[in-house]
Amino acid sequence: MHDMHESMSEYDETTPVLIVGGSLVGLSMSLFLSWHGIPSLLVESHSGISPHPRAFDFNMRTMELFRTVGAEEAIRQAEPAAYRNSGVLQAESLAGRELHWITQDATATENDLSSVSGSLVGQDLMEPILHARAAELGGDLRFHTELVSFEQDANGVNALIRDRTSGVERRIRACYLVAADGNRSAIRKQLGIEVHGHGLQGYQLSILFSADIQEALRERKIAICFVNNATLRGGTLILARGEGRGYGLYAHYHPEKGEQVEDFFGARGIEVVRAAIGIPDLPVEIVGVIPWEVAAWTAERFQQGNVFLVGDSAHVNPPTGAFGANTGIADAYNLAWKLAFVLKGEAGSDLLSTYTTERQPVDNFTVEQAFAWFARFASPAAAKLAVPALDYDTIAFGYRYPARPGSSQKQECYEDPHHPTGSPGTHAPHVVLQRQDARISTFDLFGRHFVLLTGPDGQNWKDAARYAAKQSGIVLDTYCIGATGDLLDTHDHFLAAYGVGPSGAVLVRPDGFIAWRAESAYKDGGPALEMVLAQQLGRSVISTSNETAYTR
Repeated sequence: MHDMHESMSEYDETTPVLIVGGSLVGLSMSLFLSWHGIPSLLVESHSGISPHPRAFDFNMRTMELFRTVGAEEAIRQAEPAAYRNSGVLQAESLAGRELHWITQDATATENDLSSVSGSLVGQDLMEPILHARAAELGGDLRFHTELVSFEQDANGVNALIRDRTSGVERRIRACYLVAADGNRSAIRKQLGIEVHGHGLQGYQLSILFSADIQEALRERKIAICFVNNATLRGGTLILARGEGRGYGLYAHYHPEKGEQVEDFFGARGIEVVRAAIGIPDLPVEIVGVIPWEVAAWTAERFQQGNVFLVGDSAHVNPPTGAFGANTGIADAYNLAWKLAFVLKGEAGSDLLSTYTTERQPVDNFTVEQAFAWFARFASPAAAKLAVPALDYDTIAFGYRYPARPGSSQKQECYEDPHHPTGSPGTHAPHVVLQRQDARISTFDLFGRHFVLLTGPDGQNWKDAARYAAKQSGIVLDTYCIGATGDLLDTHDHFLAAYGVGPSGAVLVRPDGFIAWRAESAYKDGGPALEMVLAQQLGRSVISTSNETAYTR
C-alpha cells in the first residue's frame, strides 16, 4: 500500500483516498475503489440524497460497469416495472400531436454492442443503491459532513472536515483527493483551474409533481416525452418514475426576466405542468422545485498534483442524453483502477497522469456532442454554434483513448462501435462466448486485472503471459478463445472483432479498453509483453542486453 509518509499522531484519521461529494459520481468513485480493495473516505455536505430524478438515462456502457462491481441486479429491481420496454417521444404535449418517436423501446439491448441493456431508473433511485453497495464493500460514507479546507504537498493532501450536525472537526491525511463536488466545485476554484467551452446557456427547473396522467397517456408506454408548445418551450417530462414518486418536468425559466423559483411552487408551476401534459384544467400538486444551470464547458486539466476532478467538477454537459452522468461515471471508473494499481505498488505514479490525457479529450468531445443534441432539441440559436451531432451509440461506446499511455498524438476521438476495429485505445468489443454451460460476454472477463485474450492457436502466449506477469509482479488473466480453448467463440466473431489472426493476442486493461495487440505469434512474446505492461503501468523502462528493469 502507498506510504502515507506521516505519523498518525499528526492527524485524526488517514485514508488512501478522500472523496468530496456524495452524489452520483462521488458514490460511484467510492464503490469502484472499494471493489478494487482500496479504502476511501467520502464526505457530502447534504444530509441525504435528493428526491429529484436528475439524470435518468444510464447507457449500456454504464450498466456494464455497475454489473462488474455487483450493483446491476439491485438497479434492475429498482426500475419502474410499468415503464420497461417504454419509449421516448417528441410531441406538442403528452396529450397532443405526436411529432417523432425517438425510440419505441428505450431499454432495448443492442446485441452487437453489449449483452447489457441501459436503464431509465432515476438518479434518486440509483444513488441509494450505489451507497449501499459501496458501504457493503467497506466504503466510509459520511453525509452532513463538509470539507472545510485542504492543502497538498508532494506526498499527499491534508484536509479538515466538519460534521455539520455536531460541529466536530477532524484532520484527515490522504494520499489523494478526488473532487466530485459539482459544477461549482470549490476545490477546482481553489486550485485555479479554468474552464473552457460554450459556457452558460440558460436556466432550468426540475419540477416534481403529482397528477393523474392516464387520459393523456392513452395507454402508450412512454418513459420520456420532450414537449414543445406556445406555453412551454423545450420541456422534458420524466414519466418513468417509481410508484408514489410522482413525475418530473424539466422546464426553462428566466431569472433575467424577473422569474423566481418560488413562483413555480404555485400557479406558474401548475400552468407549465398542464401545458406539458396538454390538459388545461388538470388537477396538479407541485411536490418540489429545484433550479439548475444549463451549461457546456470542460476544465483545462483534470489533475493538479494529488488532486483529481471527476464528473461535473471537471465538465458540464447540457442535459440531453444524460451524457454528463454517464461520462462522470466513466471518469470514476478510469481513475479508480489507476489509483488502485498505484496505491498497491503495482504501477508507477506516471499512470495517474493518463487520467487527464485520456478522459479530457473524450469529455470535451462529449460536451460538444451534448451541446449539439441540446441545440437541436431546444435552442435554434445555439444550433448555429454546434458541431454536427453524431448518433448516440457512437458517443456512448465509440470514444477512444490514445494508443499509447500519455501520448499526445492527434487521432480520431471515436469510431463506429457497430464496426469495431479492435485497435489499441478502443473499447474492447462485445463478443458472445461460451464458458462451460454459461453464455457470457467478453466484457465479463474484465474489471480487476489486465487480461490477455488469444486466438485458438495462441498457446505460446500463455507461456509469455506467465513470464510477463512474474516479471511485472501483477496478476495477468489469460484466456484462449476458440473451438479448443478456454472459451468457445460461439459465433466465430472474436478474431474479426479484435483484428487478430488465430495465433494473435490482445491485451485488455482492467477498464475494458484495448492496451495492445499482436496480430500473430511473437518469437520473444514474454519480453515484448513485459515491455508493454511496463508502459501501461507508468513504470520507467531501462532496457539492457539481458533484461528489462523498472524503476517505479
